[in-house]
Amino acid sequence: MNNILKNARAYRKAAELAVPSLDDKTASTAAALFPKLKENGALVAAGTRINWGGKLKRAAVDLWDTAENNPDNAPTLWEDIEYRNGFRIIPKTITAGLAFAKDECGYWGDHLYKSLIDANVWTPEAYPSGWEIVEE
Repeated sequence: MNNILKNARAYRKAAELAVPSLDDKTASTAAALFPKLKENGALVAAGTRINWGGKLKRAAVDLWDTAENNPDNAPTLWEDIEYRNGFRIIPKTITAGLAFAKDECGYWGDHLYKSLIDANVWTPEAYPSGWEIVEE
């Protein structure tokens, strides 16, 4: 039994070392391997991905690891990294870091849309002419 636990810890450590190199799509399936906030006042650099309640979040800006800056209390400081069927879910607020490229597809509600413009930071609801529905 001791050997099993030792091997499990070694595998976990190897996985944690590998997660920073994962692309967002793959990383979104392994949120549990990403670090959690500690609320210790440390700097969280923009782009840092974390496990927040089992979902992957990315810091949109440099921030301090405090309760006031967590995703629940300061949602504008964080970007959601969520996928469905291999495509990003279009968030209600699209930051510059989450902007959609021209021809990139994403889910808005139950429909798959394709961005018609580059650096698209609008939802299909907010700017319908920036998107077209894709037949699945």
